[in-house]
Amino acid sequence: MNWIKEKSRTLFFKIFISFLSIIVVFGLFYAAIFHLFKTGLQQEIIKTSQRDVTDTAERFSNQFRRLQVLMLDISSQSELIGFNNELRHQSGNNVNYLKALQVIRQMRSDIYNPLFYLEDTLIYFHAHDVVLSKSGSGSASYMFNRSYASPEYGYSFWQGLDQNETFQLFPASMFQINNQLSEKNLLPFVYRHPDRYYSIIALMDIEQAAGSFFGQSGDRMLAIMDKEGQLLYSQGLLADSMPASIRAGQPEVVLQDNTYYFAQPLPEGLVFVSAVPYSHVTSQLSRLTGALTVMFFLSIGIALTASYLLSRRLHKPVKHILSTVLDRKSAASSPIIGGIAEYDLIQDRIQELLREKEEIREQMSKQQSVLTSYSYISQLKSINTDISEWVDFLSEDGSFNVVLYDIRFRMNPAYELPLQSEQAVRHILEHIHLITAEHSPKSHTFQIEKNEIISIYKREEAGKLEAMLEEIRAMLDREREVFLVTMAVSAEVSRSADFNGAYRQVKTMAGQARLLDETQLIMGLRTLPEAVHLSSAQEKGLHEALQSGSDVRSRQIVEQALEGLYKKEAGIDQFRMFADAAASKILGLVDMSRIDKSSVRTLKDWSGRLQECQTLDDYAGVFRQLIEAACALIRKKKDTGDEPLIAMFMNILHTQYAEDISLDYLSARLNLSSAYLSVYIKEKTGMNFSDHLLNIRMNKAKELLACTNLTVSEISQRVGYLNITSFNRMFKKATGMTPGAYRRQHLALTHAGS
Repeated sequence: MNWIKEKSRTLFFKIFISFLSIIVVFGLFYAAIFHLFKTGLQQEIIKTSQRDVTDTAERFSNQFRRLQVLMLDISSQSELIGFNNELRHQSGNNVNYLKALQVIRQMRSDIYNPLFYLEDTLIYFHAHDVVLSKSGSGSASYMFNRSYASPEYGYSFWQGLDQNETFQLFPASMFQINNQLSEKNLLPFVYRHPDRYYSIIALMDIEQAAGSFFGQSGDRMLAIMDKEGQLLYSQGLLADSMPASIRAGQPEVVLQDNTYYFAQPLPEGLVFVSAVPYSHVTSQLSRLTGALTVMFFLSIGIALTASYLLSRRLHKPVKHILSTVLDRKSAASSPIIGGIAEYDLIQDRIQELLREKEEIREQMSKQQSVLTSYSYISQLKSINTDISEWVDFLSEDGSFNVVLYDIRFRMNPAYELPLQSEQAVRHILEHIHLITAEHSPKSHTFQIEKNEIISIYKREEAGKLEAMLEEIRAMLDREREVFLVTMAVSAEVSRSADFNGAYRQVKTMAGQARLLDETQLIMGLRTLPEAVHLSSAQEKGLHEALQSGSDVRSRQIVEQALEGLYKKEAGIDQFRMFADAAASKILGLVDMSRIDKSSVRTLKDWSGRLQECQTLDDYAGVFRQLIEAACALIRKKKDTGDEPLIAMFMNILHTQYAEDISLDYLSARLNLSSAYLSVYIKEKTGMNFSDHLLNIRMNKAKELLACTNLTVSEISQRVGYLNITSFNRMFKKATGMTPGAYRRQHLALTHAGS
């Protein structure tokens, strides 16, 4: 037992157990998914069988309607009506049998149509005992006893046929055709007009129709019943074996005697029943279960083997390093174990660490609290306060709250400051320090960034915090014509070592401040709107307005989007992200217009001023100047004679860049050859087709990465790359970094600018 307890504390055991835990979690997850999948698959098989019988019923219903229309057409033929009248009023050789021949020829074209699945169509003149078929005419006794002979449908049956019914379906039966030359299972479908003296009998090849509509049955079964429950056709299914509810024509699924029964009634009164043995369902599940079980245990075996080998590989060098440290061997007596570079580096430096051990221990005993907090002290970039005050705070125990004052100087202040902004921040710091020192003697206030001030309040002073912050807010709000301040208050923090997390929290809260012309006090995080970019319609409208040089329409679209963000209560950081994306789109279109680089410099100056905007009016004013300057350049370019073909080309690229667009497609749209169009684009723009398309797609990708939370895979598809690997490769080639790195850099720059 002691051996087991001792082994359980080793690094190898803990690493191996960690791997095993991951394997068990994934195994349980796999088992749960498999159970749900198996259950869902069984239900899907049942639904598929039910859908098959429904589809079969609809196809048979359509088939019977086609036959009804066919028999109505035959019955209404003038030649048939005329031949019937001659039979009734003439006798012997006076009857014109040429009319019967015309009727037979028309019937043959319908019978040989594969859509009807007909073996033959018989026209039976009851009073004259004459029958017309595809092979000619003959007596009824010969036709029903020899040409189409069946035990159920002999000559006597057709003589006694009920002549009051219009359409009648009779049960299928085996017919001996042409004196037993062949045998087929045929289903009689009879039509008789009440005012006429003949019946039309359509002999449907039910086996062929069932094979086409229901498919190769295998172990599935099919039955068709009429509204009285009489079995018209059966494919391995007996009426007596069906459940009572199925025979009654109720549309449901019933499991009885290890067989699933599916019923589908039709408005005409027919009921279609399909039966699938339960073994058919279980056999499919068993095959799937077997294959997945083998894969599961194989995966478990591979994972266990890999876990064991990797655990030993990680554990062995650690044992060697520990042996060196505990035995204090020299570098010469402790050779480095290769294989893992980090372990090799540790082994290489271990002797130096041993020599400095005593010195480090002495320093740690004197400045334990400062060393403990070093991990986040190093992240505070320039704290303009007495360092001894900061060290005293770190050494104290107890919880505290962090308040961040984010100072943003106005773009166009009402009056000029007598001081530089850096000096103004220092004076603001002194005012805040005076108020906090009066109400909270144990508080600490210092400048942490260029335009950021931090105050820390101990827990015992939390009761005075809100009233004091309101006093500070009122003091700062009197200067809102010169600068705006966001005051963000963190949740209570229990340890000084958690300062870094509290600082990140208040930074996030400051970025969520609304775009208001006042000092704001924020006590907690809030939910921000998701969409902070131009909609598809707005983006398309801005593109068209800029292309046409319409500064009025362009300003309306951007100002409308800004108003929408303001009404949604978007945060300051979101406004900056939107402004960066919109400015990039405007500058990108100007670049596409091949405007002189020196003329574009003014646009970039206005674009840079967006970082200085602090209110909605500021953003509207800078965008107005930017758009008016951009549209003026575009209009000037158009006035000098821009190429209409190039304009059409660029318009297609900008509106259809997400599609599978090619030079052949463009040449077809512009009614030019691909070779000519390629040379023309290169000559007029200095770039070929693929470079234009790549630039547009990459600019759009950068906009989506900066302004949305879409995944890289979703952005890849939106800009026309179905293969994310290709997208990553092209993005890195165009920008020098991966999409993820670009997004992180943009977020870092946004926060740095705030």
